[in-house]
Amino acid sequence: MKLPSTSTLDFVKIFAKATKELIQGSTGKQIHVSKTALQISGIQMSGDIGAFVTFNGDYSGIMVLNFDGAAALEIVQDTLLRLGLPQEDVPTHFSNDEVRNNIGEVTNQVVGKCRTMVQDIYDLSARANIPAVVPITVAVSLSMVAKEPTELECTRIAFTTAKRNKFFMELALEPILTSPLDI
Repeated sequence: MKLPSTSTLDFVKIFAKATKELIQGSTGKQIHVSKTALQISGIQMSGDIGAFVTFNGDYSGIMVLNFDGAAALEIVQDTLLRLGLPQEDVPTHFSNDEVRNNIGEVTNQVVGKCRTMVQDIYDLSARANIPAVVPITVAVSLSMVAKEPTELECTRIAFTTAKRNKFFMELALEPILTSPLDI
């Protein structure tokens, strides 16, 4: 039996689609996903606000969402307004604790949706930890203790909000066999 080539691209597409759908659903605004996923040598938290979550089980990895301050603020403002919060109660600066708390919730929902989609498509499951959200002043590299960075497939995907603000998803995944095993 010949094994299929190893690629994370199918998983990257799932994670990008889940991120786009979830943020569009919560904000009611269009989110653009870059047509190209970039292979990178490692993942990091960067921008103004970084959120990361690890997951492990049948597949393992780390997902990072990196937001420019304007993108995080726009997403949180649009979400809160859509939920009916009065304009005067909506945060006005990305350094507000409520912005970080909401970005943590978005990250949690994204990884949950990703895990469900992977389960439905590939019959693989993973548990996720609670996301960590931190303000960033200098980029911070992340890795999995059990794996060398060279053993992981790392990818970056760019997103653009309705107001043309940027945020990014970075994924570090163990190599994945993406073709079904018909046994």
